[in-house]
Amino acid sequence: MRHTSPRVIMSSKSFGALLAEAYARPSNVDWCESNYAYSPFIAEMWNTASSVPMTFVAIFGLWKARECVLMESRWAWAWAMLAVVGVGSALFHATLLHIFQAADELPMLYCNLVFAYLMLEERAETRSKRFAEVFSARPKHAKAAKALRASRRKWLVPLLFFVGASQTYLYFAFPSVYEVFMGSYVVVVLWLVQRSVRLAWFADDATATQRRFVRAALLCYGGGSVFWIFENVVCGVKGEEGGGWPMQWAHMHAVWHAGACLGTYHFIQFCSARRGEALGFDARAEKGDTFWALPYVKHESARGGRKRE
Repeated sequence: MRHTSPRVIMSSKSFGALLAEAYARPSNVDWCESNYAYSPFIAEMWNTASSVPMTFVAIFGLWKARECVLMESRWAWAWAMLAVVGVGSALFHATLLHIFQAADELPMLYCNLVFAYLMLEERAETRSKRFAEVFSARPKHAKAAKALRASRRKWLVPLLFFVGASQTYLYFAFPSVYEVFMGSYVVVVLWLVQRSVRLAWFADDATATQRRFVRAALLCYGGGSVFWIFENVVCGVKGEEGGGWPMQWAHMHAVWHAGACLGTYHFIQFCSARRGEALGFDARAEKGDTFWALPYVKHESARGGRKRE
């Protein structure tokens, strides 16, 4: 990966001016894959192609979520952000322009904020009147409803939007400092990992289904990260300057895309299982019949069919 010399002094230009400059500036990273080796229109063919499945996996996840009684708006946000990451990543690797690098990396930061909301609000009261009907119809749901707490969304959502806006401004104010993005991203990921493990194995309402999804998420995401780190450390600028250097043919960044996609998919399913248990449903894993039989969460005791908040 190529880095330009960092600029640590914040630009005094307006955000609009910073955004306009990004349209003409090349990206400040260049991955190991040879540029324009397969097409004069696509800079990194393998990295671009491996980004596309993220969007389709996200659509699959949203489709399965809509079949579930727990189709709250939070799930639309989670799956939509994963789809946006896939599109942005494909544009970034196809062009290696800074504006599309932002279209890849900023949605990754926004994804983390949505995931933080999922975890912090997993026991929040629901605003749906239809859920009230379900709760009153069965003792288990009524008991679960009493255990719910007031939502934090009155202050949590504005806070998350503020954090996202701040990250966006800093991203463009420090266009050459890749560490600005990485620092913001890694800190939240580590928190999500720590909290997921604690809830799946040590919480009173932890289940085998939850542990299954967390285990798969850690395996996929962690495994992909190993490939990403190895390429990042070993390859450096040699991938672009070394011609036929073997690392260029390993396509480890594409492997990272696959691991990150599947890891994120399983993490969202884990959050869905946690939310289902909090609302009094029996969340269990179902094996899908498409997308390589990806498992998804199904909530039992929900005769009311699909409902949306």
